[in-house]
Amino acid sequence: MNKILKYTGIALLGMLAFSACSPDDYASPNGNNVPVAADYADNVIINVVQDENTAYFTFEAAPGVSPVWIIDGSQYSGDFTAKKYQRKAGDYKVELKVKNANGISNDALTFSYHIDKTRMNGFGGFDVDSPYNLFKGATVQQVAGYYAPGWSQIADPTVIHGAGNDFTVQLPVGTTDRWQAQVPFETNITTSESEETYDFSCILTSNKDFNVMVKFTNPNNDGDFYFAEEQAVKAGEPICFYMTEMPSRNIENLKLFFDFGGCPDATEVSVENLVFIPHSKNDIVAPEKGEPEPVWREAENLWVTANPQLASCYYAPGWAQIADPTVTIDGGVISISLPSATFERWQAQIPFTTDLGITDTNQEYDFLAVVESNASFKGMFKLTQDGDDNNFLFAKEQDLVAGAETRVVVSKCKLGNPAEKMKLFFDFGGNPNNTEIRITKIILQTHKE
Repeated sequence: MNKILKYTGIALLGMLAFSACSPDDYASPNGNNVPVAADYADNVIINVVQDENTAYFTFEAAPGVSPVWIIDGSQYSGDFTAKKYQRKAGDYKVELKVKNANGISNDALTFSYHIDKTRMNGFGGFDVDSPYNLFKGATVQQVAGYYAPGWSQIADPTVIHGAGNDFTVQLPVGTTDRWQAQVPFETNITTSESEETYDFSCILTSNKDFNVMVKFTNPNNDGDFYFAEEQAVKAGEPICFYMTEMPSRNIENLKLFFDFGGCPDATEVSVENLVFIPHSKNDIVAPEKGEPEPVWREAENLWVTANPQLASCYYAPGWAQIADPTVTIDGGVISISLPSATFERWQAQIPFTTDLGITDTNQEYDFLAVVESNASFKGMFKLTQDGDDNNFLFAKEQDLVAGAETRVVVSKCKLGNPAEKMKLFFDFGGNPNNTEIRITKIILQTHKE
């Protein structure tokens, strides 16, 4: 009731003010009275909740002005309190302009904030802060490597060191083969043969898709190592590389070795949260390693030519259909707003027709969708023949995690019968109230071993 009276009072005041003024008395916006953002620096409060990987930006109210937040250079908000989830550890910036009835400030204030740790969708590695982590307090020093695109050696990649033993490797020139981009690091970590076993983990984040070789080896004998394994990395997606219960070896000053052979031009790879820990001292249990994701070949992405068009939706909380959800496509990003909760599968169906046809039923395909959700529940993803819902390439349910990216991956799938056109189908039945979904990347490719 108070709100209604308040808003009614404002409305009546506005009517009285309007009736009391003639057109000649009306005050139009004055460009000379545009606010200056620098005058409001003390009105800004930035609070980073590290447990949530979220920064909260608050503008304390000031007479006649309101904020315009510019987050990551592209996301705008006019709310007095805005927020931004950052999945990856690092330094970030937010800009602030201010506005009043005369316009928006020409200047902008820039504020920096820091996210301590990368947040993973799944397993995030072992405890980097454990007192038993042998990398804790250890020295990790880059030594001369071998960077040879086309087997012609050039200057070593640039390594930028961050907090603790974290670092980022910059590889300006692409390579084509394993061993063409070797980046080794000396450590002072020493182990001796015993009954102990060891666990290792680190988080790798690349801006390009390719396969990284990770090796932890004897500096004097390259054939004497704890492990030498390849790890597929996906552009912008933190990946945990880990090994468990490795028998102890008698090695002094272990060498940590990365080979980025096969990297595209202008590749950057960050390495975070190095952990090497006796298994008996490790309180974290690693999951069983499943089949790795395919290497995604964006240059061969069939979805680029799909021309997706939103078809008739079915949005029916409690099986009573209501207005379709708001769906937008902007630069390949699909945004879906589901204001009302649903309770069962098929109550929130959002289909897209395409120009994509599949005629070869012997061909295997790989599919990837990168999905962001502000709520945790289970979604359905299906790529089917347009007009025949039983002839589908795949139908997969996937848990979505609030505030995180989820990679929906289907590999080696085949279509039962030829289809002139395919339909991509999302069902978010089971969503809570005010669910927001963003599908930020879709790849469909022929499968290659």
